[in-house]
Amino acid sequence: MKSFIFLLVMFITLPLFAQEVKVSARTGDADIDMHLDEVNKYGKAEFEFFKNDVALKFGVKAGEINDLYYKEKIEPGDIFYAYTLSSIAGKPVRGIIDLHKNKKGWGEIAKQLGIKPGSREFHMLKGKSLSGIGKVKSKHIDSRKGGIQKGTPQKKR
Repeated sequence: MKSFIFLLVMFITLPLFAQEVKVSARTGDADIDMHLDEVNKYGKAEFEFFKNDVALKFGVKAGEINDLYYKEKIEPGDIFYAYTLSSIAGKPVRGIIDLHKNKKGWGEIAKQLGIKPGSREFHMLKGKSLSGIGKVKSKHIDSRKGGIQKGTPQKKR
């Protein structure tokens, strides 16, 4: 009977000690992977600022980013990288997201879009991926508070 109670208590309490599984973005480039992990952290901690940053950087509607994150459950780093690939390859982001949802890795998707390691496009991809979002905590105008809010990038002039 004691062993039954012990097992029952263990069965009930074990899930309380379970840890969140961390899924890392993998592109095949260690620098980009590390940056996308940072983007994931930033995007989850400050989604509204992340959403506005991506919308501003890529000229897309914030509602699209909302849908990708909330409805389709896509990680912030993946959203950012899909828009980065889209801007360099000149392909619609929807097709890139669909390829990624079909379990294709970012490196494979980039190759499929004609972005080969070492090419001019690859260097553009790496440069765009490592610049801006989540990398630098700067200032952002928050109209609700009537001033500058720390924590997000401001548009360069």
